[in-house]
Amino acid sequence: MVPLRQSSHDRFRITAEADVGAVRRAVAGYADQVHATPAGRGRAELVATELATNLVRHADPGGFVLVRPVPPDGVELLAVDHGPGIADPAAAIDGRTPTPYGLGRGLAAVRRASAEFDLYTEPGRGTVVLSLVGVTGTVPAPRTWAGLSVAVAEVCGDGWAVAPVPDGLAVVVVDGLGHGVAASVAADAAIDAFAKDPADLTGYPGRANDLMRPTRGGAVAVCRLRPDRVEYLSVGNVNGRVVNVADERGMVGTSGTVGLNAVPPRVRQASLGWAPGGVLVLWTDGLTSRVQVSERPGLLAHHPAVVAATLYRQHSRERDDATIVVLRHPERR
Repeated sequence: MVPLRQSSHDRFRITAEADVGAVRRAVAGYADQVHATPAGRGRAELVATELATNLVRHADPGGFVLVRPVPPDGVELLAVDHGPGIADPAAAIDGRTPTPYGLGRGLAAVRRASAEFDLYTEPGRGTVVLSLVGVTGTVPAPRTWAGLSVAVAEVCGDGWAVAPVPDGLAVVVVDGLGHGVAASVAADAAIDAFAKDPADLTGYPGRANDLMRPTRGGAVAVCRLRPDRVEYLSVGNVNGRVVNVADERGMVGTSGTVGLNAVPPRVRQASLGWAPGGVLVLWTDGLTSRVQVSERPGLLAHHPAVVAATLYRQHSRERDDATIVVLRHPERR
């Protein structure tokens, strides 16, 4: 499989009922992009309406919804807030929490409409809800990885991709210099270099440097996930941590910019232990460098998309493109 650059998320701030319609219309458009059936499009619009309405009614001062198409058959929504949290998540998901606004069955409807659903909530700190809606009549394949890219300009200058390789997966995360279209072109070049041979870390710096030379260049991290270790190369300000049950260790990168000079940066391949139950988190400098991956109780047991959105909520700088990717070891403990 040739890996594709994962689509970035559009971010919709939700503070009033009038904001709900904008999310619903965007979701309908994304559903059409992946050739949704009428029923699938309707499910996606229902989920958008319920999640955005919940933010208005229960998450004072509101929150935001992240939306993107997930080809070939899905639309992903993440509702994120800094609200009071949900006192009884199980009851809310089951539709057993009447409110002054209605019967309290919104999350139950979202779960029924979703191919993937998850919720993480903390009293006094907020809630993240994931819904991946299958819109074409087929069920999206379960994922052990997920991520998000959010732009500060019209086009996101960060990018990421995941590909299957012998014995596991490979992943690349890139931060094109600057913002906007020119930075996105640099990210495309880095991902094209990855696509040529995702399993080959040793040759990646040279391939990426050649393809990124006509662009602004950027910072890049590329990893190969084997059953017992994560092998990686990192140039510039893309950070990474492996969190195992017994320990947590950060990636050590090389300073520099890929594509800046005719000769690629000198970078040494390294590895970190990777065991069942482990999680790899990669992020660009749109998030603070001191992302505390394991600081939130129970978070890493949740879907990788929920982990990514929760860490984005807590650590985004808000003034730069931001990407965070979370990959779970295929064996759960």
